[in-house]
Amino acid sequence: MKKLLYILSLLLISSSCYDRDIVADAPIVGELEGFTYLIDDDTLRVEWKLPVSDNDLRVQINSTEGTTYTSENASSYNYGVIRVGKEYRFTFKVMDSSENLSLGKTIHFTRKGGESVRDLKAMQIDKTKNVFLSWNLPNETLTKVEVRYGKEKVELSGHATECLIENLEDKDYNFGVISFNDKGQSSETIYKKLRVGSTKFAFLGNYSSYDDFKNYADDDELGAAFWFFEKSGFDVDYISFDDIVSGLDLSKYRALWWIYDSENGIELPEIAKDASYAISHYHANGGGLLLNTHSVAYLWEIGRLTDRYNKTIGNNAGFHNLDVWGMNIQIGNHDESEHPIYEGVELTINNNSQKIVNLIGPGWKEDHNYVQIEVPSYYGLGNADEKAYEAFKSRGIRVLGMWSHIQDYYMFANFECEPTESFSGTAIAIGLGGFEWNQNNDDGSKVNPYIDGLKQNIYQRNIELITKNILDYLKTK
Repeated sequence: MKKLLYILSLLLISSSCYDRDIVADAPIVGELEGFTYLIDDDTLRVEWKLPVSDNDLRVQINSTEGTTYTSENASSYNYGVIRVGKEYRFTFKVMDSSENLSLGKTIHFTRKGGESVRDLKAMQIDKTKNVFLSWNLPNETLTKVEVRYGKEKVELSGHATECLIENLEDKDYNFGVISFNDKGQSSETIYKKLRVGSTKFAFLGNYSSYDDFKNYADDDELGAAFWFFEKSGFDVDYISFDDIVSGLDLSKYRALWWIYDSENGIELPEIAKDASYAISHYHANGGGLLLNTHSVAYLWEIGRLTDRYNKTIGNNAGFHNLDVWGMNIQIGNHDESEHPIYEGVELTINNNSQKIVNLIGPGWKEDHNYVQIEVPSYYGLGNADEKAYEAFKSRGIRVLGMWSHIQDYYMFANFECEPTESFSGTAIAIGLGGFEWNQNNDDGSKVNPYIDGLKQNIYQRNIELITKNILDYLKTK
């Protein structure tokens, strides 16, 4: 990649007021010397020499991206990704321990280049260590496309829209794709992170064997298992909490899925509590979790969440209802429709211009919620206060869905627990009562999916597609 060197021109501007010159005191902190910068691929690289001083010095950097500071006595600064066509301005000032500032050195530029690829996807192929990358091409002629990861680089033709990379090690990767236009100019790099490892999932059950599970489990648990084992195409094992308590090695599974849907009380089974230490350890070390309905409570059981919000929890037999129930995925001022779990899901726009995913159609509804309510008031805030969103965001919670009639931060139902220092795994919680895996007959009688299949809910596709997307998402973490 050709390195572009930018020569700085500094302008000294004099000003006057009426007929008297204003003479300002010179700053007590000396300026940066030997100041140069270049753009190397996507990165702005700046170097300098600090003035001689008896104090430790830092450099204050004001830019279109905000204000930041270097470490003490630093002599360089890197910033990226530099976007093609975007105007940037950076001003660098020396700052001493008393926060006195020098005169500034300013750079101002717009990066030239080609268009980048779009919709980059990366997925590890089941039962292999191979990764398949795909993308859409920009609306211009390309001479080539490059895929980069670590120190490796794969050069492809300008028409390429996919790349298979084989026999990778088990570790985290950051795949980058760069396109080059017919002038030889590069685009900015588009990145996709992915962790290569096991691709096997486990379906958790309260029964010691899969046969017992099929004979005795709740019909919604059966519906989820039927889809997972018979229709999804994923590599899946059934495991019980007894297996985990007995010492089953969980590290061979990318993620665990537990749907617990109870009409006999909302307390977690004792055997699940007995396994909580092992599952907490698994999750802390990077294992993923998908928890549906009443199993959302497990996030508190394993110590993943600690704030005790008020909740709405349902476990009755249900009722007949002719409405369509949906999920709002526009969380206050934050649109979550671009989250990977909603890829390909059909959205509707309601009268409040919110994006809604329909979940369950007319018929029998059990309404088995496990949702967090009155969340802002837990922090002493109003329901529409943006600080409420920041509060649960600071705790690693990314809200993904709430009931369709909610417009503020009053509650959240479906959410992601992002990695933290204590838990490096990702968890997805589905607590919305409309996310029902096996809708009953109109008279409330239950349908066995292993005999009759999954055919009651007219929005079953959304339930299945969101779940598939969640599992694909967890497979990248």
